[in-house]
Amino acid sequence: MTLNCCKKDEYKNLDCSLMPVTYMATIKSIVDSHCISSGCHHEGSPNGNYSTYEGLLIRVKNGTLSKRVLYTKDMPKNGTLSLDDRKKIKCWIDSGAPQN
Repeated sequence: MTLNCCKKDEYKNLDCSLMPVTYMATIKSIVDSHCISSGCHHEGSPNGNYSTYEGLLIRVKNGTLSKRVLYTKDMPKNGTLSLDDRKKIKCWIDSGAPQN
């Protein structure tokens, strides 16, 4: 049994106004280096295509990206995503995941 009530919320005091995040300048490079280059989420992948904004947006809208990257942290599989990168992704998602 997992007790979620006692887990530390890494994002509790996150102030996204101090972290200017855009898809093109920030998120795309994180995704390209951790999700696409690993061979998991490239064009034609059955795991989802993150090489385009539209492909990534599908996972944002259905909640999969938040769940797997921010909370269960089982993606990327190699575990190389830093807390700083996860915070950037969280701020981007919380701002509506704009294509900017």
